[in-house]
Amino acid sequence: MKTPKIKLPPGPKPFPLIGNILELGTHPHLSLSRLSQIYGPIMTLKLGNITTIVISSPQLAKEVLHKHDKTFCDRQTPDTLTAMDHHKVSVIWLPLRKKWRNLRRICADNLFSIQKLDSTQVLRQKKVQELLDFVKEKSEKGESLDMSNAAFITVLNFISNTFFSIDLAHYDSFKFQEFKDIVWGIMEEIGRPNVVDFFPMLRMLDPQGTRGRMKRYFKKLINFFDGLVEERVQRRGLEGESNGRKDLLDSMVDLMLEDNSELSRSQVLHLLMVSITIYFTNLARELIKYL
Repeated sequence: MKTPKIKLPPGPKPFPLIGNILELGTHPHLSLSRLSQIYGPIMTLKLGNITTIVISSPQLAKEVLHKHDKTFCDRQTPDTLTAMDHHKVSVIWLPLRKKWRNLRRICADNLFSIQKLDSTQVLRQKKVQELLDFVKEKSEKGESLDMSNAAFITVLNFISNTFFSIDLAHYDSFKFQEFKDIVWGIMEEIGRPNVVDFFPMLRMLDPQGTRGRMKRYFKKLINFFDGLVEERVQRRGLEGESNGRKDLLDSMVDLMLEDNSELSRSQVLHLLMVSITIYFTNLARELIKYL
């Protein structure tokens, strides 16, 4: 018995193999707007081997995202982010199942709660003031200043103090460069179009090498975070409780060491990667307001 063919919304006729990729052009947002005027507010595009439904109407988007959010919440994971099985433990890419709900609750209660974020306001102001003082000092001495590096160090130190209660960089040192290269590398790989996302049969080949590069970046970060977690666990064993100290890593270790814990060490490490990326993006945006 033949499986009934699903009727899809209208859309431009795809070319063999490549589908409608050429229809997107160099400005996809403009191309999609133009195509929606021809085929309507909901249309079908074939991007390589992937069938994609495009919604360009606010009313239809509300229908999908608000009324049927549970049906449509799962999405395809970019191949780059499958490096080191990140998609299997990341709160961002997990499907809507029990594991995702547990991680979401942990993030909401212990990491991104309003109270937790508000408690870091003084620290944010302190780090911005340190940046302004450094810029003033350089100006008075008539010395050149790499503002990009200075801003990166400011954001990095705020994040590292929030999570680990330490400064990871100093304005008069270049030891932060490797960390900066890793962060920028991850951001670039995530934003780079990957042919594997359109032609999944090429996954084993990784023709652009994006997953391989991302794996190296992830491995360096995870090894670094794992060292900090191990140090905190060992200290906890020697000192007992955290002696009133409660940064975000302490909160994670508390949850990880609970009996029948819902948070594994692997999840902690990948959660740190996700959390620091979110913090870094938001702080970089906030820092611009002060400069």
